[in-house]
Amino acid sequence: MKYVQLKNVSEEEAAIIAPLLEAHGIQAEMRYSGLAAPSKVYLGRSVFGNNIYVPEEQLEEANELLAELSKEIPPEELEAQALAAGEESEAAPESVPAADNADFDWQIADYGVDK
Repeated sequence: MKYVQLKNVSEEEAAIIAPLLEAHGIQAEMRYSGLAAPSKVYLGRSVFGNNIYVPEEQLEEANELLAELSKEIPPEELEAQALAAGEESEAAPESVPAADNADFDWQIADYGVDK
C-alpha cells in the first residue's frame, strides 16, 4: 500500500487530524520531514511541523473530509446552537450551598489584615 502526503500541519493540528481521519475509516500516519525529527529531540517540538500521510486510494476521501470539516459555520447558526445549549444548561440546582469563609478568615488573620 502506497502512502502519499495529505498535509503538513503543526503538532497540535496533527494530534487532532490523524485520529479524526482514522475515526472516519481513513488510515493516517504522521511523519516528521527533513530536520523535523532532530528539532523534536533537541527542542521538544518540531519546528517544521508534521506530515500526515494517507493511503493513495484514500487521498481524495481524506481531502473531502478535511474540506467539509473546515467549512465555517455561519454566525446565525452558531448563535442558534449557543442559545439551544443555554436552554439545556438552565436546569441548575434549586439552591447552591453557601461558601464557608472560615478558611478565608483564617488566611486574612494570619497576614494581619483587618476585614
